Amino acid sequence: MNSPVRNERGLALLSALLSVALLTLIVVEMTDTAFVHTQLTRNAGNALAAQLLARSGQIGASAVLEEARDNEQIQRFVDALVDAPPLTLPTARGHTMQIRVRDEMGRLNLNEAQEYDEAFQNLFAELDLDPGLLEALQARIDGANAGLRNVGEDCNLAVACDPPLGPLRSFDDLQTIRGFDPQTMARIRPFVTVHQSRKNRGAINLRTARAEVLRAIGCEDTEALPPPPRASEDIQGWLESGPCGGAKPRPRDMRSQVYSILSAAQVGDATQAVEATIEVGKGPIAWKQRPVWGVGPGEVL
Repeated sequence: MNSPVRNERGLALLSALLSVALLTLIVVEMTDTAFVHTQLTRNAGNALAAQLLARSGQIGASAVLEEARDNEQIQRFVDALVDAPPLTLPTARGHTMQIRVRDEMGRLNLNEAQEYDEAFQNLFAELDLDPGLLEALQARIDGANAGLRNVGEDCNLAVACDPPLGPLRSFDDLQTIRGFDPQTMARIRPFVTVHQSRKNRGAINLRTARAEVLRAIGCEDTEALPPPPRASEDIQGWLESGPCGGAKPRPRDMRSQVYSILSAAQVGDATQAVEATIEVGKGPIAWKQRPVWGVGPGEVL
């Protein structure tokens, strides 16, 4: 028979082993929790740093566009930057930042689709897009005549909805209209814009407008015009032949005043993007920022 002393020693040993095992589990759990907390803190810090870096890129590009109004040398830099491949800028500690600038005045404004119906019909026909898409767009932005079409049928959501009426706030608002899938939006994006600048309403910049846009508004002999960006002397010689006599909206040889700036930055695994539409001399007229997971700035731009 086992003596009482031996039984007590066995129980004490078993209790000690259980205590050690429990303490080990507590230490492992605390270590794991501390590691996760550290990772979350680092990720949050990287996301904030990427957001600030992207925001600084957008602010810097806006300042350059402002300065270009009074400085011909800076204007030449802007001309080379606009509608060009994204510009990669050096940053501290090996972070990544890229900026893309688009001239929005060389494009047809979707918010003017009702006013310049013929131009948009021509553009949609040239791009071989369904005319019903234009009708849905016009019903969406023309709140005064919304009764002419059941806009609820054009909602691009899986559930019944009543999309907002009135001007688009950004190009991404097209996603709410049925038929404007990512492929269609990518196809039409080089030729259209969305902004609500009253001063520049109905203006097409001849220096940066693509041939498809010029043909849509009624210009002829676009093959004789150099590709954008164009110099003023290239435009004047072409205009003398009268290729845009009845064009609407009216094309002009001008310096653009409405640009979109997309700035994306990556710090660690975090990527943030900031996009703004600015009117030179007035500042942003549209602005948004968003996190972009699993990709770098080059894939955002």
